[in-house]
Amino acid sequence: MRCALLSLLLCVSGVAQAFDVAPHKVGDALPTADAQALLARYAARPQQPWREPSEARIPAGPAGDQIRDGIDILRNTATRVGKLAPDASKRMNWNSLNCVNCHQAGPSGLPGSKKFTLPLVNAVNDYPKFDIKSGKIISLEQRAMGMFGAGAVPIKVEAPEFQAVLAYLRWLAQDTLPDAAMDGAGLLPMKALDRAADPVRGQKLYASKCQACHGVDATGQRKPNFDQGGGYLFPPLAGSDTYDNAGHMFAVPLLARYIRASMPFGASADKPQLTPAEALDIAAFVNDDTTPRGQNPNRSKLYPDAALRPQGFAIPENFAGQPAQAYQRAKFGPFRNINEHY
Repeated sequence: MRCALLSLLLCVSGVAQAFDVAPHKVGDALPTADAQALLARYAARPQQPWREPSEARIPAGPAGDQIRDGIDILRNTATRVGKLAPDASKRMNWNSLNCVNCHQAGPSGLPGSKKFTLPLVNAVNDYPKFDIKSGKIISLEQRAMGMFGAGAVPIKVEAPEFQAVLAYLRWLAQDTLPDAAMDGAGLLPMKALDRAADPVRGQKLYASKCQACHGVDATGQRKPNFDQGGGYLFPPLAGSDTYDNAGHMFAVPLLARYIRASMPFGASADKPQLTPAEALDIAAFVNDDTTPRGQNPNRSKLYPDAALRPQGFAIPENFAGQPAQAYQRAKFGPFRNINEHY
C-alpha cells in the first residue's frame, strides 16, 4: 500500500525522479553503509551554473494560471493555507508563516530564488534523496508535504494548492539539467571556528543586529491583520509559530549558514553583513535551550542513525549518562565540518 501511494504521488504530480536512487526506492530505510554510499553519490553530482527563468516566461492559459497560483501560495501562505486563513477549509499549514519567509526571493522576486537561502530553483532535481532525519528515501512530494506540517486540515497531494506549488517548482526548474546539483543551492558554505559558538555573545549581537525586526523576544512582528491570516511582517525565530526543537534549523551550524546569507535585512551570500563567528553566535543564542520554542515529543526518534546525525542537532535525550559538557560540545561546537549537509 505504501509503495502504491508513493507511485501515485509521483504520477499525479508529474515530477520525475531526477536523482537515481537505484537499486533503492522511495520509502526504503537504509543501513548506515548504504546510506553513506547514496549520500556520497548525491554529493558527487556535477555542478551546473545557476539557472532561473523570468516570470515573464510563464505561459498564458490554465497551465500558467496554475504556476502563478503556486507563486501566490508561496508568497501568501498564511492567507491562503495558514492556520488562521480566512477560509477555514484551507488551513493546511500548521503555522502563520509564508514560505518566502524561509525560501526567500532573490532579485527576480520569484519565491525561492535567493542563493544559499534554501532556494527552490533546483528542487525537482534534488529528489528523491536519502533523508537523514527519517532514515528513509523520500520524494519531493513528501518533503513539500512535510513543510506544510500537521495543519487543522490534512493536506492531500491532489489538493489544488499543493498541485499549484508543484507546478511552480517544475516551471522554475525548466532550464536546469536534471542530473546535476546547482551553484547557489542549499546553504552558504562558511569558514569553521576553532571555538564553540557562544550564546552569550549571540544575545548581545542579536540585540544590536536582529532585535529591531524580529523583536526583543524573537517572536517576530505581526501584520495588523494577523488574526485574519495576514501573517508576519518579520517572522518569528522563537516561540510556538516557528521551527520547533526538532526542526532542521534547530541545528546551530545550519541556522548560522542561513543567517549569514540573509541577515540582517539586505544581506546576501555575495554581500554578507555578519562574520562567520557572529552568525554562529547569533544562531547559538536563538537555538539555546533557554529560548522558548515548540517542543516536539517525537524528537528522540529523529535522525535514527547516530552515525549520520548532523552536527549541532544535539538533544539531551541522546546524551543520557554522559557529562554535561558532552551535550554542550555537540550543540555548540567547535564543529569538525560546519558545511556538512545542505
